[in-house]
Amino acid sequence: MKVNVAFLTTRDNRGDPQIGDCIVITFDERFAEVQRKACIVIDGGYTSSKVALKNYLALEQIKIIDLMVATHIDNDHISGLKAFLIDYVKEKNGRKNKFELRNYWGPAPKAFEPISITEFASYIPDANDLGIEELSFISQSVDENEKLYDTVKEILAENHIFYPSVRVRDYIPEIFESMAIDILAPDKQIPDDKIKGQRLKEASLGDDLVFDLEIDLTDAVLKEKVNAAALENNRTANNQSIVIKLTPLDDNGQRIASCTFLFTGDAEKESWEFMIPRWGSELESELLKVSHHGSRTGTNEAVLQIVKPKYCIICAGKNRHGLPDEDVLKMIDEKNLKIFCTGRNPKVGESPCTGNRILRKCPRWDNVNKKHIKETIIFEVDTNAPAMTYSGNPCGFKRRNVP
Repeated sequence: MKVNVAFLTTRDNRGDPQIGDCIVITFDERFAEVQRKACIVIDGGYTSSKVALKNYLALEQIKIIDLMVATHIDNDHISGLKAFLIDYVKEKNGRKNKFELRNYWGPAPKAFEPISITEFASYIPDANDLGIEELSFISQSVDENEKLYDTVKEILAENHIFYPSVRVRDYIPEIFESMAIDILAPDKQIPDDKIKGQRLKEASLGDDLVFDLEIDLTDAVLKEKVNAAALENNRTANNQSIVIKLTPLDDNGQRIASCTFLFTGDAEKESWEFMIPRWGSELESELLKVSHHGSRTGTNEAVLQIVKPKYCIICAGKNRHGLPDEDVLKMIDEKNLKIFCTGRNPKVGESPCTGNRILRKCPRWDNVNKKHIKETIIFEVDTNAPAMTYSGNPCGFKRRNVP
């Protein structure tokens, strides 16, 4: 059996690489009706990434997506999925579209409460002008997850929609005969509005919210409290990331331990503190999708020691957060692991990707023509002769050749 794992470069409307995850896994699977490639899509980047996803699937001659996974509610992971489903999967005017979706796993939709965080944010005028960037972001994320869920419901029956967590691990639907799927986090699913709204309510308004409330965010103390609560809620959302380990199975149904893949979404320190003592050596994987775009809040020495990866992939690109963090790149490089980035962050002064020391060796940068190099990172495994190969050059953080 051959397994391909492609990390697509997500792009903005100008074609520049941007931050966001969009991963496509294809492998040989003998289904009852026909022998064809099975397909798993994990996350979809921002809205503009729908085109890259469509083009890659068409190139691989994939028409059926057996499983789509939205790891958590942030826009740089799910907006592209929603747009892809609307434009290329959902039937329009009775006509079938280009692709078929068979199963969806994702974050739990919101619980029905008197008021949601989206409604809460609507009471705050000019939140962006007041510098409450995280508040705007979390409101948009909840709203986007609801729209994604509504779109999925129009395509699939409820028995093909699942909200994975460790607590329901024993009830995970068995979709494939030749690929094992292990859910390692979160411990339990939390409805999206509860992820985002609770600390904001506590920080500024107490337990009760009413529809005629007015909030004065020119009050510096209140503004600071709301900002801090919003940041904490965003960490909560990241720590709700669905963490998946994929392991191919041989003809006897045995796991092929040398061909393992760990996909971590935006899992941060708290998620790892749950996973490491819970799973221990089960976290070991040949390939690690580095959590949270290479942020220091998502990867540390303990993570690398327990996972023991050979390959580390960072889904990065243009972003306002300065990711990936330089100390994470150094940490991975010092362990002689191969680092791959889907894009580089061009933000001078905030990104380690802009310094000449790295640009000279960055496989994503054409140093002669001063432009991005467009190349999809693809890993391939033949389980009959388990050895992982790849296309796309690894980053050389130090001045040395990486074998």
